Amino acid sequence: MSDVANRAGVSSQTVSRVIGRPEMVTEETRKRVNDAIRELNYIPNEAARNLASNSSRVVAVVIPTLSSSAFAAQVKATIDTLEMRGISVIIGNSEYSVLREEQIIQTLLERRPMGFILTGLHHTPRAMDLLRQSGVPVVETWDTDTAPLDCAAGFSNIAAGHDVGSLLAARGSRRIAFVGGAAHQDSRANGRFIGLAKALEEADLPPPLRIELVLPMSTQDGIGGLDQVLQRAPMTDAIFFSADSLALSALLECNRRGLRVPEQLAICGFGDFDLASLVTPALTTVKIQPDVMGRTSAELLLARLDGDDKPASVVLQHQLIRRGSA
Repeated sequence: MSDVANRAGVSSQTVSRVIGRPEMVTEETRKRVNDAIRELNYIPNEAARNLASNSSRVVAVVIPTLSSSAFAAQVKATIDTLEMRGISVIIGNSEYSVLREEQIIQTLLERRPMGFILTGLHHTPRAMDLLRQSGVPVVETWDTDTAPLDCAAGFSNIAAGHDVGSLLAARGSRRIAFVGGAAHQDSRANGRFIGLAKALEEADLPPPLRIELVLPMSTQDGIGGLDQVLQRAPMTDAIFFSADSLALSALLECNRRGLRVPEQLAICGFGDFDLASLVTPALTTVKIQPDVMGRTSAELLLARLDGDDKPASVVLQHQLIRRGSA
């Protein structure tokens, strides 16, 4: 660091700021220091900095799966936002298991992260204790239906499910089913089911049939969910799938079987995946904003790190997009 400081004509403290808090240094000074770093091939000693500050320049992001394009979009936006402050991201994959999430949180706390960005509002009691005791900021995403540990950036799954239920009731559907992750594994899908059931109750319709799938789910599970609905309630005339991946496979299977959508069976998904508007009939779905959620969660975390004791949680809007399938 002294060599870099001498080359750039600044103090070692200024070099440290350029590496750790670049926003505190003028653009001209940052350029001189960064040029010196490149010329000398200087690699900062992260372990030494962590010991000195009792923290790292790393934020831990825990998501349920690496295979979802929605979670990928969220994480990318988070990384892009934090990198502007010289902060890196380490990703944990919980596979929809709160016990696995707890273990990931414990392991990542050993890395002394600056903060956590988690998925959902439901965690094990021990995971919540670990996070509270650590004192690091925590931002929860994908759900705002209950109070967060610290702050949250997401949307109301209950409100989204209610909008779908209101649409299906208004179009004349009377025997409606829900296919999604098991309630004990996927609290966000459970919120969508709660909203759906509430809307049907308000419309004086029977409660929805619920098919619970084991997570992590595959696209093929959409066909399995469709089969279970038709076996248990053959007169079902509408299905709300908790994810577009399930809805799309079910819709294509209906086309293959000659089951007319939406005349015989209306189908609605969740997420507005790229293929949703390209299939025939196009998929009715709920559009969310994972990229905005990723950026917003990073901004909330940065606000906490900058001294805001409790930045306001942000409730993002969802959009029900009605297409040909319902």
